[in-house]
Amino acid sequence: MLACGLALGAWSCSSAVTQKSPQSRGGGEADPMPDVWRSLTTGKEYFVRMDKSHFYAQWVNLPPVPREHGAYIHTACVPMGSKWIGTSDIYMPCAVGEGKNEKVVNTCHLNLKIEIDSISKDRITGRAQTLKKFDCGACKVVETGWANFEWVPAK
Repeated sequence: MLACGLALGAWSCSSAVTQKSPQSRGGGEADPMPDVWRSLTTGKEYFVRMDKSHFYAQWVNLPPVPREHGAYIHTACVPMGSKWIGTSDIYMPCAVGEGKNEKVVNTCHLNLKIEIDSISKDRITGRAQTLKKFDCGACKVVETGWANFEWVPAK
């Protein structure tokens, strides 16, 4: 459960960076940027806000068990060159077992890296650090990897 939850859209790259400048984010009142975005990788939905120097995303469609444990994913990025670079602050219960035998054994706080390559009114793409091996009991990251992600407007 934790590894899946922490993939973050694993979050979730386009080969050509087509980032819109944050100033032109919505193109005015007639063409606003959507507030809620859905990861095509994980199905997680994120409330997104940005200005010319900050990009923020917060996971909003938490399932009942993580919500009961106070889970969250808060992402913050700043522009660096042609990308938005930042981290996702994660607080997530981790479980062992499967199905009805799954049991939450700890709640872990982690920070994973994220890079956003492209932001437009109909697509956000990039890559995010993911967990390959994780010690749930110690809340210790053993091995990470990277996964591409694509978000589209939720509605």
